[in-house]
Amino acid sequence: APLARKIFLRFLEASVRKNPMLRAARAGGPFFRKGVSMPSSSIEALGRLISRQVAGHPDRARALLRTAYTLVGVQMKYFPPKNVLPARCAMQGDTARSMAAALGRPGRAACVNIFLPCEVLHALNIPPVLPEGLSCYLVSTAAERVFVEAAEERGVPESYCSYHKILLGLAETGVMARPRFILNTSLACDANQLTFRRLAEFWDVPRFTVDVPYAPSEESVAQVAEQLRAMAAFVQAHGGRPLEEDALRAAVARSRATVEGYHRYLSLRAERSLSDEMTSEMLSVFATHSMLGSPEALRYTEQLCAQVAALPEGRRGKRILWLHTLPHWQDSLRALLNFRPDVEIVGCDMALDADVLPEPERPYESMARRLVCSSFNGGAERRAERAAELARLLRADGAVYFCHWGCKQTSGAAQLVKRRLEAAGFPTLVLDGDSCDSGNVNDGQMVTRLQAFLELLEGCR
Repeated sequence: APLARKIFLRFLEASVRKNPMLRAARAGGPFFRKGVSMPSSSIEALGRLISRQVAGHPDRARALLRTAYTLVGVQMKYFPPKNVLPARCAMQGDTARSMAAALGRPGRAACVNIFLPCEVLHALNIPPVLPEGLSCYLVSTAAERVFVEAAEERGVPESYCSYHKILLGLAETGVMARPRFILNTSLACDANQLTFRRLAEFWDVPRFTVDVPYAPSEESVAQVAEQLRAMAAFVQAHGGRPLEEDALRAAVARSRATVEGYHRYLSLRAERSLSDEMTSEMLSVFATHSMLGSPEALRYTEQLCAQVAALPEGRRGKRILWLHTLPHWQDSLRALLNFRPDVEIVGCDMALDADVLPEPERPYESMARRLVCSSFNGGAERRAERAAELARLLRADGAVYFCHWGCKQTSGAAQLVKRRLEAAGFPTLVLDGDSCDSGNVNDGQMVTRLQAFLELLEGCR
């Protein structure tokens, strides 16, 4: 094994010397557009190369994307950037490998939405693929526009959520491999029902939907638990092998340890400053949702706690709580927020939307409770109250409420959440933008408003 590793590392070194993308990655920054060292011209060239293959050679486009994401996993393991916590680098590599798996052979992955409890899938080693993840990676490789346009050409409205447009474009151009089946919840996005129904018909694959009652109650938890049992039976029927109860309990036990670890991280983060990037919060969202129950998510929170605990206590700069998705690829916002000593994003409300500890002995009930008690379920008042709780917990100075393009629920709740946070003493900026479509942003207005907000926070401090 040591000899094989040595040979592999020498081969990798030779590949790096020949490949300008890997040379840039080794210089200290992530491979994607969100990185700090990869020239944007090279990323744009890669995006154009992928885009040109989509219409006539979707298999080539898929192979290019898989190679790019595989290389990211290699980079994060062997040449991680020096200005990012090792825990973040490891999770970045894990998510990159999961995206590569999603673009692998047909019939391997399960297509899911971000709020679906995935412990059943992890217990059976079925990789989940979600639109939020793929869309984030596609915009980071400057290749998302061709899929947005493909979806719109096929009748998807321009006002539709960009995450879902990219997923539909990926599928209907033939670039995304046909999944084994589709699983989704009714939480918390209207597009879930429309997108996944259309994809099930297009791919001709079975689909299962978990309908989450609007009002949180014990009756709602019992109802959703029965649906999750039916979903487990569905997965076994279409997955080709039985679900071992011990394996499911082990996955839920990892979920519990992951959630407990993330709570510890939030407590540590409340008393420490960390020069970080917007991408980090998206990694936490994946760890506490689609990857929850996996060994990778548990390792992430364990490492994160240890590494943040080693930081000196003391808070500096302006501390921002981010609400909803993050435009991690947008250079103008990254320049204001990434790796800055005077401003930092301390958390995101999507990363821990429910204060529910999973119970390994009651796996279906605990997964159901997580759905029912999510702050994204029910009235907007619940989300507003949860945002205020997180702002207090993380000792934030203010909040940015990001209205992602096409997300009607978030946009509709904006003023209510803003009033609730400001009544609790947290100045709030409502910012309109697009988290994953580079052709649908107004850099100038966004930067001006965010700069003015940061100046306001400085005055408040």
